[in-house]
Amino acid sequence: MRVAPLSLVVALLLASYGLSTNAQTNASGIFTMNLSIGVSTGQVITLQQTLNRDLGTRIASVGPGSPGNETGYFGALTKAAVVRFQEKYASEVLAPAGLLRGNGYVGSYTRAKLNAVSAAGTSTRGAVAPTASPAKAPAPTTASSAADFLVKSGERIDIYAGDRMIVDVQNGILAAINSAVASRRTSPIVLPTITGADMPSVLIGPPSPQSGAPGTRISIKGTGMLANSIAHLGSDYIVRTMTKDLSGDYSFTVPPVPPGRYDLAVQTGGSVSNTTDFVITSPQNPSVHIQSISPTTITYDGTITIVGSGFSPTNNVVVTSYQRFTNLSSADGTMIVIQSAPESLRETAKTGTGTKAIPMSLKVISDYGLSDSEKSFTMTI
Repeated sequence: MRVAPLSLVVALLLASYGLSTNAQTNASGIFTMNLSIGVSTGQVITLQQTLNRDLGTRIASVGPGSPGNETGYFGALTKAAVVRFQEKYASEVLAPAGLLRGNGYVGSYTRAKLNAVSAAGTSTRGAVAPTASPAKAPAPTTASSAADFLVKSGERIDIYAGDRMIVDVQNGILAAINSAVASRRTSPIVLPTITGADMPSVLIGPPSPQSGAPGTRISIKGTGMLANSIAHLGSDYIVRTMTKDLSGDYSFTVPPVPPGRYDLAVQTGGSVSNTTDFVITSPQNPSVHIQSISPTTITYDGTITIVGSGFSPTNNVVVTSYQRFTNLSSADGTMIVIQSAPESLRETAKTGTGTKAIPMSLKVISDYGLSDSEKSFTMTI
């Protein structure tokens, strides 16, 4: 296999990111050169001062790089702050370069926005901005609404068709395993034959991130997605445009639809993928937190009480290592109860002696978001 020269690979990567190998540019404004980690120049001081005006992009609260202590050296803290800046203004900085996440490189798009921010005097604490001509107001645009993303009659599909195909395959495998366990065979288990026609041609994993407010860019890893793929948020909302990034993953922007937990599926032509959880968040949403679970050791078919906060009145999902529980209620938002009886362990539990300990984990997904941590428990069979 031939390998392209390193210099060519670097040039192609830079070009695909909308960057240039030349450090100097003809852009006007305070920032006139590209900046990256390891650089020491007066423009880095100005960069740090500009980033420090916004609490969300501040280099540091105290010490080197903090307001009044700008160093002029582009180190790891400055790079992290640049990433936050790029992602804050993603539509102007990242989208034109075909990027989903900030890379910490101050190239042409980032410099242009930094110059605009400096000229406009953007600040979260009323800091005095450098004297500059007033920035021109952006041209008015027509904001999209939830109605623009409603599924039309000709677009409506069964978004759970892929899930059912996967469940059928899983059930066939489980039946073979449980049959072997029940009969205590010593010969190898004969699994059913699985062909490509038995599985959906589009398969997706959990999105990244798995929750976000409208306007957030969401990346999806999977197989079978193409340029004409579309994303379904439940059965009622649809995102008709997805973008392929440099890693081969596809992404979309969260539309302005009502906040809540949605079953996300991707459709490519006449094929629909499995579904995965996605939560559209709102600033008013409480955070989801699991305080405790009890008991921490159960037998097969045992009951677990989950205590925490941020559970929604309905539509909660609990995911354990072996099971997924849906449509769970929490009257007061602080308690959910589940009864754990994984089908894959059914026959093993019947023949077990109660001495085998199986470690498991548990997390909660509500209409408000995903739990900020997981809890562990043990099932004995």
